[in-house]
Amino acid sequence: MGESLKSERMIREYLLGRVSDETTLTQIEELLFSDEEFCSQVAMVEDSLINDYVLGSFNAADIETFRATLAGNPDRAFKVELTQALREKAVARNLQTSAEKPTFFAALSAFFHQPKYVGAFAVVLLAMLAGIVYFSRNRGSNDLAELRSMYSQSRPNESRISQFDYAPLSQLRGQQDSKDQSRLRRIENNLLEATEKKPGAETFHALGVFNLTQQKFPDAIGNFEKALTFNDKIAKLHNDLGAAHFELAKTVKDKRFEELSRSLEEFTKATELDSNLLEALFNKALVQQQLRLPQQARESWLLYLQKDASSPWAEEARKNLTKLESGQVSKNDDQILEDFLNAYRNRDETRAQEIHNETKGLLRGSAVALQLSRKYLLSRQGGDKTAAKESLEALTWLGRYERERHGEFFFLS
Repeated sequence: MGESLKSERMIREYLLGRVSDETTLTQIEELLFSDEEFCSQVAMVEDSLINDYVLGSFNAADIETFRATLAGNPDRAFKVELTQALREKAVARNLQTSAEKPTFFAALSAFFHQPKYVGAFAVVLLAMLAGIVYFSRNRGSNDLAELRSMYSQSRPNESRISQFDYAPLSQLRGQQDSKDQSRLRRIENNLLEATEKKPGAETFHALGVFNLTQQKFPDAIGNFEKALTFNDKIAKLHNDLGAAHFELAKTVKDKRFEELSRSLEEFTKATELDSNLLEALFNKALVQQQLRLPQQARESWLLYLQKDASSPWAEEARKNLTKLESGQVSKNDDQILEDFLNAYRNRDETRAQEIHNETKGLLRGSAVALQLSRKYLLSRQGGDKTAAKESLEALTWLGRYERERHGEFFFLS
C-alpha cells in the first residue's frame, strides 16, 4: 500500500469528499480499520481542516466541499460550532483588553460558563466515551455481523453455522472479487488481533466461524477447540465445531466416517446443552442422514420440523426428509448419474434439474457435473465416442440451465 495514501494532501482530499476512485477509497478505509497511527493522523488533519475553515483560510471551492460534508457528519458539524464559539469568545475578550491576548484555557473556561455549550459538549463527550467502550468490546461482534451479511445471499457450507440467517447453498464459483477479498482480509486481521489481545471462548469462537466460512476446516476446528478450553458449556460453539467436522468429512475420504462421527458427537452435545438450538437440530439430522442412519435421521428431521415449521430452513428439512423416505440417500454415485442420464435421455428436464440441484453443491463425487466430466474424459480415453458425446451434450445442457436460471457460468462448457 503506497505511502501516498498517508500524505496530508490525500487525507485532506478524502476528508473533503473529493476522492472518487473506488480502489483508493477502499485502501484508505482499510487503513482506518487496521492502522491506529493513520487514524490519529486523519484526526489531526480533520482538526486542521476545521481550524482553516473557521479562520477563513479556505478558498471558495474548499468552503463549498467542506460545507457539503457537514450535513452527513454531525460530529464534525459540532466541532465546527465549538471551534467557532471558542474563537468568537477569544475575539470578544481580545476587544475588551488590548493588554494581552487571552490564553486558550481562559477562553475555554469562559466558553464553559455558557450552559448551552456545556450541555452539548457533555453529551458529545459521553457519546465519544461510550463509542470507545462499545467498539473496543464489540469489534468482533461487528466483524461477525459483516461476515454474516456477506453470506446473506448464499451460504458457504451445507451445514448451519450458529446465528447465520438462511441463504441457499452457494454453488461452485471462481475467485471472489477484490472488494470482497479486501473485506475478508480486514475481518480476519481484526479477529486474529482480538484473540491476541483478549484470548477467550468468544474471540476464538469468532475466528473459528471465519475459518469455517472460508472452508479452512482444520483451522476452524483448532480455534473452536481452543475456545472450548475457556468454556465448554456453549451450545453454539459445539454446533459450529460439529459443522467444521461435518464439512471436513467431505474432503477426506480415508477419515470420512471418523469426521462424521465427531460431528455427530458435537451436535448431540449442543442439543443436550440447548434442546431448542435449531442449528444443532438441523445439523444433527443432516449428519445422521450422511451416516446412513435413516430411522434416527427421520426422527431428527421430524423433531426439527416440530420446532420450525415455516422457515426456509424448514423447507430444506422437508426436502431432506422426502429424499430419505424415497430411498434416494442410499444411492451411490453411479446410480445418481444413471438416474440423471435417464431423465436427460427421456427429455424429463424437471427431474434432471432436480437431481442436478440436489448434488451440485456437495463438492464431492456424487455431483452430476463432476461425474459427467469424468465420464467424458474416460469415454474419450476408452474410445467410446457415443458416451463421450452424450456426456458433453449433457454438460452443455446443464451449463445453459445454470446460466439462464441462476446467472451462473461455472457449469458452462
